[in-house]
Amino acid sequence: MVLALVGAVALALVAALTLGGGDEVGDPVGLETGSVTVVGGPLPTFEETINDAAVGLPAPGFDATTFDGRTVKVRPGDGTGYVVAFFAHWCPHCQAEMPKLVEWINRDGIPSGVEVVAVSTAVYLDRGNLPRAWFAAEGWSELVVRDSDGSEVAEAYGLRSFPYFVVVGTDGRVRVRISGGLPPEGWAYALDQATRSGAVPTGADAT
Repeated sequence: MVLALVGAVALALVAALTLGGGDEVGDPVGLETGSVTVVGGPLPTFEETINDAAVGLPAPGFDATTFDGRTVKVRPGDGTGYVVAFFAHWCPHCQAEMPKLVEWINRDGIPSGVEVVAVSTAVYLDRGNLPRAWFAAEGWSELVVRDSDGSEVAEAYGLRSFPYFVVVGTDGRVRVRISGGLPPEGWAYALDQATRSGAVPTGADAT
Protein backbone atom coordinates (compact mmCIF):
# COMPACT_ATOMS: atom_id res chain seq x y z
CA MET A 1 0.00 0.00 0.00
CA VAL A 2 1.86 3.03 -1.32
CA LEU A 3 0.09 5.65 0.78
CA ALA A 4 0.84 3.79 4.00
CA LEU A 5 4.50 3.40 2.95
CA VAL A 6 4.79 7.09 2.12
CA GLY A 7 3.19 8.04 5.42
CA ALA A 8 5.44 5.76 7.44
CA VAL A 9 8.62 6.99 5.77
CA ALA A 10 7.54 10.60 6.04
CA LEU A 11 6.80 10.29 9.75
CA ALA A 12 10.15 8.64 10.30
CA LEU A 13 11.96 11.49 8.55
CA VAL A 14 9.80 14.40 9.68
CA ALA A 15 11.70 17.52 10.67
CA ALA A 16 10.12 19.64 13.39
CA LEU A 17 9.47 23.24 12.47
CA THR A 18 11.80 25.10 14.81
CA LEU A 19 11.32 28.83 14.59
CA GLY A 20 12.50 31.50 16.93
CA GLY A 21 15.60 31.09 19.03
CA GLY A 22 16.30 34.81 18.84
CA ASP A 23 16.64 34.87 15.06
CA GLU A 24 14.88 37.57 13.08
CA VAL A 25 12.42 36.14 10.59
CA GLY A 26 12.22 37.33 6.99
CA ASP A 27 14.28 39.57 4.75
CA PRO A 28 13.63 43.30 5.11
CA VAL A 29 15.46 44.00 1.85
CA GLY A 30 13.11 41.70 -0.05
CA LEU A 31 15.65 39.61 -1.94
CA GLU A 32 14.82 36.25 -0.36
CA THR A 33 11.15 36.89 0.44
CA GLY A 34 8.36 38.73 -1.36
CA SER A 35 4.77 39.82 -1.09
CA VAL A 36 2.12 37.15 -1.60
CA THR A 37 -1.65 37.05 -1.95
CA VAL A 38 -3.58 33.97 -0.86
CA VAL A 39 -6.85 33.23 -2.65
CA GLY A 40 -9.37 31.03 -0.85
CA GLY A 41 -9.63 29.53 2.60
CA PRO A 42 -6.70 27.89 4.40
CA LEU A 43 -6.22 24.17 4.88
CA PRO A 44 -6.19 22.68 8.39
CA THR A 45 -2.79 22.30 9.98
CA PHE A 46 -1.10 19.10 8.85
CA GLU A 47 -1.08 16.31 11.42
CA GLU A 48 -0.42 13.07 9.51
CA THR A 49 -0.62 11.68 6.00
CA ILE A 50 -3.06 8.91 6.88
CA ASN A 51 -6.57 10.26 7.66
CA ASP A 52 -5.53 13.81 6.76
CA ALA A 53 -8.47 16.19 7.27
CA ALA A 54 -7.38 18.28 4.26
CA VAL A 55 -7.85 15.51 1.69
CA GLY A 56 -10.71 16.40 -0.63
CA LEU A 57 -10.72 20.09 0.33
CA PRO A 58 -10.06 22.79 -2.28
CA ALA A 59 -6.47 24.01 -2.12
CA PRO A 60 -6.00 27.78 -1.84
CA GLY A 61 -4.55 29.69 -4.76
CA PHE A 62 -1.78 32.21 -4.37
CA ASP A 63 0.17 34.92 -6.15
CA ALA A 64 3.89 35.03 -5.39
CA THR A 65 7.13 36.13 -7.01
CA THR A 66 10.22 34.34 -8.23
CA PHE A 67 13.71 35.34 -7.12
CA ASP A 68 13.99 37.57 -10.19
CA GLY A 69 10.73 39.35 -9.33
CA ARG A 70 8.38 37.69 -11.83
CA THR A 71 4.81 37.29 -10.53
CA VAL A 72 3.38 33.76 -10.62
CA LYS A 73 -0.29 32.92 -10.14
CA VAL A 74 -1.09 29.42 -8.90
CA ARG A 75 -4.78 28.57 -9.23
CA PRO A 76 -5.67 24.98 -8.27
CA GLY A 77 -8.68 23.78 -10.21
CA ASP A 78 -7.50 25.20 -13.54
CA GLY A 79 -7.03 21.69 -14.96
CA THR A 80 -3.37 21.49 -13.93
CA GLY A 81 -2.21 19.12 -11.23
CA TYR A 82 0.18 20.57 -8.67
CA VAL A 83 2.81 19.33 -6.28
CA VAL A 84 3.50 22.29 -4.00
CA ALA A 85 6.79 21.64 -2.19
CA PHE A 86 7.81 23.75 0.80
CA PHE A 87 11.48 24.08 1.72
CA ALA A 88 13.35 26.03 4.40
CA HIS A 89 16.92 26.95 3.47
CA TRP A 90 18.23 26.22 6.99
CA CYS A 91 16.52 22.83 7.40
CA PRO A 92 19.00 19.91 7.21
CA HIS A 93 16.26 17.55 6.03
CA CYS A 94 15.45 19.92 3.16
CA GLN A 95 19.14 20.17 2.30
CA ALA A 96 19.34 16.37 2.18
CA GLU A 97 16.12 16.00 0.18
CA MET A 98 16.76 18.62 -2.50
CA PRO A 99 19.54 16.83 -4.45
CA LYS A 100 17.55 13.58 -4.39
CA LEU A 101 14.51 15.30 -5.91
CA VAL A 102 16.65 17.09 -8.50
CA GLU A 103 18.18 13.75 -9.51
CA TRP A 104 14.75 12.08 -9.67
CA ILE A 105 13.20 14.85 -11.77
CA ASN A 106 16.15 14.97 -14.15
CA ARG A 107 15.99 11.22 -14.64
CA ASP A 108 12.23 10.56 -14.79
CA GLY A 109 10.68 13.94 -15.56
CA ILE A 110 7.32 15.43 -14.61
CA PRO A 111 4.05 14.03 -16.07
CA SER A 112 2.25 16.11 -18.66
CA GLY A 113 -0.30 18.42 -17.08
CA VAL A 114 1.49 18.52 -13.71
CA GLU A 115 3.46 21.45 -12.31
CA VAL A 116 5.89 21.23 -9.41
CA VAL A 117 6.05 24.51 -7.49
CA ALA A 118 8.72 24.92 -4.83
CA VAL A 119 7.96 27.51 -2.15
CA SER A 120 10.93 28.96 -0.31
CA THR A 121 9.57 29.78 3.11
CA ALA A 122 10.56 30.44 6.77
CA VAL A 123 13.54 32.59 5.82
CA TYR A 124 16.07 33.44 8.53
CA LEU A 125 18.99 35.33 7.03
CA ASP A 126 21.41 34.62 9.87
CA ARG A 127 20.99 30.86 9.50
CA GLY A 128 22.96 30.89 6.24
CA ASN A 129 22.57 28.87 3.02
CA LEU A 130 20.40 31.62 1.54
CA PRO A 131 17.53 30.40 -0.63
CA ARG A 132 18.24 31.85 -4.07
CA ALA A 133 21.85 30.67 -4.03
CA TRP A 134 20.85 27.28 -2.60
CA PHE A 135 18.24 26.49 -5.25
CA ALA A 136 20.65 27.57 -7.99
CA ALA A 137 23.53 25.53 -6.58
CA GLU A 138 21.36 22.41 -6.37
CA GLY A 139 20.26 22.80 -10.00
CA TRP A 140 16.54 23.01 -9.18
CA SER A 141 14.91 23.36 -12.61
CA GLU A 142 11.25 23.60 -11.64
CA LEU A 143 9.39 26.75 -10.62
CA VAL A 144 10.36 28.26 -7.26
CA VAL A 145 8.59 31.18 -5.63
CA ARG A 146 9.26 33.26 -2.52
CA ASP A 147 6.94 33.16 0.46
CA SER A 148 6.37 36.32 2.50
CA ASP A 149 8.23 37.25 5.69
CA GLY A 150 5.23 35.86 7.57
CA SER A 151 5.18 32.58 5.55
CA GLU A 152 1.61 33.22 4.41
CA VAL A 153 1.55 30.53 1.69
CA ALA A 154 2.94 27.93 4.09
CA GLU A 155 0.36 28.96 6.67
CA ALA A 156 -2.47 28.67 4.14
CA TYR A 157 -1.35 25.15 3.23
CA GLY A 158 -1.19 24.00 6.86
CA LEU A 159 2.56 23.55 7.09
CA ARG A 160 3.92 22.24 10.37
CA SER A 161 7.33 20.81 9.44
CA PHE A 162 9.85 20.50 6.61
CA PRO A 163 10.14 19.43 3.88
CA TYR A 164 6.42 19.49 3.14
CA PHE A 165 4.55 18.38 0.00
CA VAL A 166 0.93 19.09 -0.90
CA VAL A 167 -0.46 17.21 -3.91
CA VAL A 168 -3.41 18.84 -5.62
CA GLY A 169 -5.42 17.07 -8.33
CA THR A 170 -6.57 18.59 -11.59
CA ASP A 171 -9.90 19.49 -9.94
CA GLY A 172 -8.11 21.69 -7.39
CA ARG A 173 -8.66 19.39 -4.42
CA VAL A 174 -6.00 18.07 -2.07
CA ARG A 175 -5.16 14.43 -2.68
CA VAL A 176 -2.34 13.88 -0.21
CA ARG A 177 -0.05 15.86 2.10
CA ILE A 178 3.33 14.53 3.19
CA SER A 179 5.95 15.93 5.55
CA GLY A 180 9.45 14.50 5.54
CA GLY A 181 11.67 12.91 2.94
CA LEU A 182 10.12 11.05 0.02
CA PRO A 183 11.48 7.72 -1.21
CA PRO A 184 11.44 7.27 -5.01
CA GLU A 185 8.15 5.36 -4.92
CA GLY A 186 6.65 8.12 -2.78
CA TRP A 187 7.64 10.82 -5.27
CA ALA A 188 6.23 8.72 -8.13
CA TYR A 189 2.99 8.29 -6.18
CA ALA A 190 2.72 12.03 -5.52
CA LEU A 191 3.17 12.92 -9.18
CA ASP A 192 0.67 10.28 -10.27
CA GLN A 193 -1.91 11.58 -7.80
CA ALA A 194 -1.47 15.10 -9.20
CA THR A 195 -2.73 13.85 -12.58
CA ARG A 196 -6.01 12.65 -11.05
CA SER A 197 -9.31 14.16 -9.91
CA GLY A 198 -12.40 13.06 -8.04
CA ALA A 199 -12.56 10.73 -5.06
CA VAL A 200 -9.28 9.94 -3.31
CA PRO A 201 -8.65 6.26 -2.50
CA THR A 202 -8.02 5.56 1.17
CA GLY A 203 -7.22 2.54 3.28
CA ALA A 204 -6.65 -0.69 1.38
CA ASP A 205 -7.60 1.01 -1.91
CA ALA A 206 -4.74 3.53 -1.69
CA THR A 207 -2.32 1.81 -4.05
